[in-house]
Amino acid sequence: MIAQSSLGLRVLLTGLVAFIPTGCGNHDAGAAATSASAAEPASRSAAKVEPYAYPAPVSGHYAEANTGDFDLVDGLAYSSTSGDGTVVYVTSKAIASPVLASSSCPMTEARAIGLLRDAAYLEVTLDSAGKSSYFAQGTPLGGRGREEGVGGNYWNIESKKPAAGRTAASVAYRDRGGFEFDLPIVKPKTSEVSEGDRVQGNRAPKDAGTPDESAVLDLYRTLHKAARGKDLAALLAAQGFSKESIAAIRGLEGIDADFAVFADRFLDPGDAGEATVYEGYGGVRASGVNSKGEKYSNYYEFAPSGSRLVLIGISEDKR
Repeated sequence: MIAQSSLGLRVLLTGLVAFIPTGCGNHDAGAAATSASAAEPASRSAAKVEPYAYPAPVSGHYAEANTGDFDLVDGLAYSSTSGDGTVVYVTSKAIASPVLASSSCPMTEARAIGLLRDAAYLEVTLDSAGKSSYFAQGTPLGGRGREEGVGGNYWNIESKKPAAGRTAASVAYRDRGGFEFDLPIVKPKTSEVSEGDRVQGNRAPKDAGTPDESAVLDLYRTLHKAARGKDLAALLAAQGFSKESIAAIRGLEGIDADFAVFADRFLDPGDAGEATVYEGYGGVRASGVNSKGEKYSNYYEFAPSGSRLVLIGISEDKR
């Protein structure tokens, strides 16, 4: 049984799932964001893709009716910019976590890769005592939720003693499973929001800017072209990922199959209407059919990330 009154507050949302953090640049501090037009010449790179593998920093298993049944293999730990502690976000698929350490906005890029791979996630934020007041879970294209600790003690965290600059612990959730992690603590250079924040309605940092309408439309069209052309390198480059990050992401095991599914969410013809923009995010709606001839009217959401924009969510609406 999933929902119990003793669990405290639990919110499950479906539909639009966003990658919200704003104000970050790309991995190369001196590099300007890659424009849509500049990304296109490199999109057909014939360079051999080298496999990218690293020891899994996370292990575990979790099963819950709304989120699914999955293993945990990767993740990200970062210092909360709100001062709440250390956010620990773990995923069911590899997200190239070692390359996130040099990102100005590591959580933005973690979510972007998670969306690309449709990776389920769990999240806690460790306070100075090694405890978390909440437990968040979800999938980029499905439901997500947050449970508050109100005395039921449904999850337990046992801290370990990692090397300096790292965090390590085991997290167990009663009757659902849990995970263990040993992760470096990265420090965002600008405000970021956690998944737990977003479930509470805090969709973007307070200092988030409003994206330009024309830039949102231009990027959507570039990503649509890259996705329809099955060109992952171009899709990542258009969002300002560094060459090193692109090479790592393209080398992840299983990424080609994940990208094929992701790319099919860009529809034919998929012509965009007017952009809608707000503080911290913007988006466009586009309609068409996927490779199976199924009709959709999808919403594509973007967030400003320094001088670039990043695809932060896709909401699918089948007709």
